[in-house]
Amino acid sequence: MKNLLLKEIICKRCGTIFHVCQSCWRGQAYCSDACRTTAKIEARRKNQQKYSSTENGKKVRALAASRRRRLSHSKKTVADTPTKPVSDHVKRNYQGSTTLPHCLFCGKTGSIVDHFPRRSYGRRHYDTFEGKLTTTGGYYGTKTGDNR
Repeated sequence: MKNLLLKEIICKRCGTIFHVCQSCWRGQAYCSDACRTTAKIEARRKNQQKYSSTENGKKVRALAASRRRRLSHSKKTVADTPTKPVSDHVKRNYQGSTTLPHCLFCGKTGSIVDHFPRRSYGRRHYDTFEGKLTTTGGYYGTKTGDNR
């Protein structure tokens, strides 16, 4: 069986070290869904604060406040759906652990590398043609790499 390669990643939010194999690798930056959603909420809050300090943001906020004052007199209200409370994420550190490093998603064990090697998606053909490109996108002439 081929040795499975794992990439070691540090969670951008909580600092947890986790591993991902090449087949599960999708550019992960967070160790769990809880960290990803919390980081997304924090980033949105930060961007909203930055926008509300600009000239256009102040105008929009003033218009929204006047709209809320007008609508507060009516009986119709829209209930806000509460966000789910995020539990404390348990920090794990595999450096002092005796267990083998494993993929967080599929659980397979392997060895840790800094970068995954490039995947080859088939043999590349570097044979050249002596001829001219036709209007249909093909070549006419003889193939130089062909020894038939």
